Amino acid sequence: MKQGNRQASWWILAFCLVISSLVVFWAKPLLALFSSDPEVIRIGIGYLQIEGSFYALIGFLFMFYGYFRAIDEPMISVVLTIFSLGTRVLLAYLLSAVPSIGYIGIWASIPIGWALADLAGLYYLHKKAVKPADCF
Repeated sequence: MKQGNRQASWWILAFCLVISSLVVFWAKPLLALFSSDPEVIRIGIGYLQIEGSFYALIGFLFMFYGYFRAIDEPMISVVLTIFSLGTRVLLAYLLSAVPSIGYIGIWASIPIGWALADLAGLYYLHKKAVKPADCF
């Protein structure tokens, strides 16, 4: 199990690094496929650069979803999903209300929600008496 999780983690990091790089560095051409409005492209670039930089977090979250289903604990996957979505909604509401942050807070809430759900996944991994050190 330890070797499998370690390999999965490396593959997630490698794949997400490639995809994140493409999204972050090719944001303008990607957005130009959908709009020629300079304001839409400018705002979209900011969004893609914030969210795209953290794709590894959602990659690990997907790994946790699969892991807990594989060990016959599908409700933990449901809890992680609800936790991720709930924290994103709450953080989007709270952060966007700060005038100096505004709509960027909505974008930032997405990777923050992923990170918090990843931490919850690690917590459940530990709680299920499967030591993270045995898995990674």
